Amino acid sequence: MNKAFIRYAIKFISIFILLYGGTYAFIGITAPGGKIYNEWLSLHLNYVNWLRAIILHGASFFTNLYGFVTVVPDDYTVSIPQLASVRIVYSCLGYGVLSFWIAFIVANEVTNKMKLKWGIGGMILILVSNMVRISFLLIGTAKKWPTLFKVDHHTVYSICNYLLIIALIYFFNKRVNKNFTKAN
Repeated sequence: MNKAFIRYAIKFISIFILLYGGTYAFIGITAPGGKIYNEWLSLHLNYVNWLRAIILHGASFFTNLYGFVTVVPDDYTVSIPQLASVRIVYSCLGYGVLSFWIAFIVANEVTNKMKLKWGIGGMILILVSNMVRISFLLIGTAKKWPTLFKVDHHTVYSICNYLLIIALIYFFNKRVNKNFTKAN
């Protein structure tokens, strides 16, 4: 088997486990009421809450673009007053998809500049897609849209996001191959 591929696979899997598992552990440490709760981390370095706040306010922004007045009444909820609200729990944050994307980018043998550019660009696209999904869910609930095919919105979001990641991987690899061909 190709040693470069094995090295890449080990690096990718290790980074993914570190990011995904680390975030899962961090949630356990920063969620009040847990056995190993750390108040200082929860108050000062809680990137999971920062991620949720970005998604909440982004979803509010996109919903406002569609002509709805929205509020973010607490750290977990975005709502159209008197019509609908969406509560953003841990499973809504997309940290698994973000972990996958970051692991893919970091594991590749490209320049740090390219990793930074593609890593940030991909994360922004993933976050914006999540904000738009939550915005549509909020609007759909307010307007009482029927559920598509009785499929959970998390499943639809996951499918759409992994299709987005496949497209990003395709264009990333196309760019890497173009740069490699130029260099040789």
